[in-house]
Amino acid sequence: MEIRQKRGAHSTQYVFHDDRVDYAWKDGTGSRSFSVPYTDISQDRQTLSERQTWFRNAGLLWMLFGAVFMVASWSTGIERGGFWFLIGVICYAVYHFNVTRYVILPSDKGNLLVLDNDDGKRIVGEIERRRAAMLRAEYDFFPEGDSPERLRSRFDWLRREGALSDEEHEQRLATVERMEQSVLPEAVAETGRLLH
Repeated sequence: MEIRQKRGAHSTQYVFHDDRVDYAWKDGTGSRSFSVPYTDISQDRQTLSERQTWFRNAGLLWMLFGAVFMVASWSTGIERGGFWFLIGVICYAVYHFNVTRYVILPSDKGNLLVLDNDDGKRIVGEIERRRAAMLRAEYDFFPEGDSPERLRSRFDWLRREGALSDEEHEQRLATVERMEQSVLPEAVAETGRLLH
C-alpha cells in the first residue's frame, strides 16, 4: 500500500510493508528517505504549523513602499501608492491565512512529517493499526514462569502503547487474577506439606 502527499514544493511518500514503512520526503532544498519498523515509531504526536515567509516579507515591503508613496503624494496633491499598499496587504493576508499544518511522528531514524488532512489521517491510522498489531504479536501472551506483577506490567504497557483497548486490558488483568488465585491454593498446600 502506498500513499503520497503533496503541498507546494513539499512531497512525501509512504509505502507500507508488513513490518515497516518506507518514508520519502522532498522539497526545493533537498530530500530524505528511510525505512523504519512500526514498533520504532513513537506514540507521541507533535504538530508543526508552517507559513510561507516570502509572502510576509513581500507584503511588508510593498506596504512600506506604498505608504512612502502615499505620504510623498500628500505634498503634491496627486494620490499615488495606494495600489502598492493594497498589493502588500494581500500578500500579508496570504501569509497569515495560508497555513500548512503537519503531524510529526517521531521515530528512531527521524521524524515522519504527515500533512494534517484526510490522507494524513489515513496515514497515521494505518501506522497506528500496524504498530499495534506488531506489538500484540510480540508481547500479547502469557509467558510461562512470569510473575503476576510482570504480567500486569506487560499488559499495562501494551495499553499505554495503544496495542490493547481498555476492555482488552481488563480481560488480560482478569485472566492474571484468575491465574494468581489458582496458584495460591497450590502454594498454601505446598507450604502445609513442608511444615509437617
